[in-house]
Amino acid sequence: MKPIHIIFILLLVIAGIIVFILASDPPLNAAGMAHDSVAGLKVGGNGAERLTTIGQAPFYFQVCVILLAASLLFLGVPEHRRDKLLYSLFATATGYALFVWYSLISSYESYHVTGVTEVVFGFPVPTNWFLWGVWSGFVMFDLLYVFAFRRYFLHPDDEKAFQELVTSMKTDGPEAGGT
Repeated sequence: MKPIHIIFILLLVIAGIIVFILASDPPLNAAGMAHDSVAGLKVGGNGAERLTTIGQAPFYFQVCVILLAASLLFLGVPEHRRDKLLYSLFATATGYALFVWYSLISSYESYHVTGVTEVVFGFPVPTNWFLWGVWSGFVMFDLLYVFAFRRYFLHPDDEKAFQELVTSMKTDGPEAGGT
C-alpha cells in the first residue's frame, strides 16, 4: 500500500471520529460546576465523567494524527531513496510518539481510577508526559529530517538533476517550455 493511500484512510478515520464526537451528547459539566464555597468560581469536576459521552475517541484521534504526521513526512522521501534504515528510523520515531501518547493517556486514566498520581519534577505524571514526552516524540522526527536531509529528502544527485533541468529550461527559450 502506498503512503498516499494510508494518508487517505487516516483522513477518513479522523473525519469519522470528528463526526462521532459532534453527534455525541455534550460532555457532562463541560463548562465546570459551581464551587461549593467560593461564589463565581467553577471547578472541573470528575474528568472521567466528562469523557463518558465520547469514550476513547480522543485517544484514537491522536493516534491517527501521529500516524498522519509520520506518513506525510515519509511521503516527502522519493520512492527510490527509501531503504531499510529509513523504515526503521520512521518506525522508531512513530513508535516512540505512540508510546508517549499511550503513557500520557494511561497515566491520566489511572489517576481517574485510583485518585492518586505520583509527582515527578514538580508535576503529576500525566502532566510530565505531556510537557516532556509529546514534544520529544516529534523532536525525533525533526532530528531525522535534519540529519538525514541530504540522504533522503534532497540528495545531491537529485539537486544536480534539478539544476540541470533549470539550466536547460533557461537556454531552450519560451517556445520549448522555458521562461
